[in-house]
Amino acid sequence: MKRLTKEKDSFIFIIVAIFLGNFLAFINSGTVNVALPSIMRELHTNLNSVQWIVTGFMLATGTIAPVVGFLGNKFGYKQLYVYALIGLTVSSALCGFAGNIITLIIFRTLQGVCSGLIQVATMTIIYQSVKKEKQAMAISLWTVSVMVAPAIGPTLGGLLTNSFGWKALFFSCVPVGIIATLCASFFIPSGVKEKTAALDFLGLLTVVIGNVSFLLYFTNGPELGWFSVSAVTLLVVGIIGMVLFIWRELTVKEPLLNLRVLKYPKFLLGTLLNCLISIGLYSSVYLIPLFLEEAQGASSFVSGVVMLPGALLMIAVTIITGKFNNKFDPGWFVLGGAILLSVATWAFSGLKMNTTVTTITLFMVIRYIGVGLATSPIATISMSVIPPELVGHATSIANWLRQAVAALSIAVFSSILAIRTQTHIAELKAHKVGEALKQGAFLLASNDTFLVAFIILVFSIPLSFFMFSRKQHNL
Repeated sequence: MKRLTKEKDSFIFIIVAIFLGNFLAFINSGTVNVALPSIMRELHTNLNSVQWIVTGFMLATGTIAPVVGFLGNKFGYKQLYVYALIGLTVSSALCGFAGNIITLIIFRTLQGVCSGLIQVATMTIIYQSVKKEKQAMAISLWTVSVMVAPAIGPTLGGLLTNSFGWKALFFSCVPVGIIATLCASFFIPSGVKEKTAALDFLGLLTVVIGNVSFLLYFTNGPELGWFSVSAVTLLVVGIIGMVLFIWRELTVKEPLLNLRVLKYPKFLLGTLLNCLISIGLYSSVYLIPLFLEEAQGASSFVSGVVMLPGALLMIAVTIITGKFNNKFDPGWFVLGGAILLSVATWAFSGLKMNTTVTTITLFMVIRYIGVGLATSPIATISMSVIPPELVGHATSIANWLRQAVAALSIAVFSSILAIRTQTHIAELKAHKVGEALKQGAFLLASNDTFLVAFIILVFSIPLSFFMFSRKQHNL
């Protein structure tokens, strides 16, 4: 009896230690979006610069993902997790003390590195530290921490920003980070280290160069000129970096990422669909707060509240979808989610100055329901075809691509928004002046940007039909 109680207590403590850190890592990706207008005003910067607070974090999170396996084997996943928590806590404090946009972006990127380590390491810790019969429950609780953080992140971010200023977003992470670090240090058992673990440094170097060059091209394209020597150089370096990375990973004995898992059609299609859904999700998470605050003059708190109902429903829909995965072909959930996400994105391309907060909230609910319907089934379908020995590589590749595409999409949307805003200012200046001119141009530019997101998302609908099981098609 004492042994059972001890095992139960150990399970609870391990889950608490994992939940706190994972929650902190994921909530950092969502709280800042609603504070971007406030940061722009206080630090006297522009949209192209401030969006790096988001894209730098996401790019760092995605880029570090392939290295987690090497670092975990080298130092042990518990140690890696503790070091990452310390790094996240310190970098959060540094973000709060940042006095200009450059230092904020640097410390925010460091936050992204630590968050990326945490997100991947916690999943491995579950498999190493939790008994097999309880792993399913542990993974479910891990998923809750992943989904609760984005659900309350924008609302919490809006409340803190509106009440105490944007610096409170970062300072509030410090006490949580300290508690999470202590819990991880005391409650998570030490894992096995493999001192012989080898790092594919050339693979890491090429993927970083490729990712960063692409992002710089799409971020700075409007300022440099899309076909200027500097911009084209960035584009060419990005292409060469990614080509070399692919060649390296397909030829080296111990690749950073085993790209051969992409030979499985359903995994390839599932990864592509996940990337499209990430584009759709982040287009609204990034653009809607900007529209509400810049075009309609709403507060950060209102921007956060608009996100909350849909995000909470997304959690419920994801849980319900998981329960019915075995009763219906999950391809139906993927198709339904793709349709809802596309329809709501198209609706956002027709925003008006007098569009009510209730209407925007309704379409955000539809978008989040679409994400909740599609995300879990896509993962189930795509991972079901991967052999057990390649699951780690497949998970790392899917996470890397999702984060990289999300970061790239924000850079692209920022560029489109900036370009179209200037275009509409030129068109409207004969009819409007001052703040009315700025708001009108920003409104029309937001519609243009959502239209581009809709065109991209539409491709998810035909791709969804390939996610149906073969058995279903034969009926």
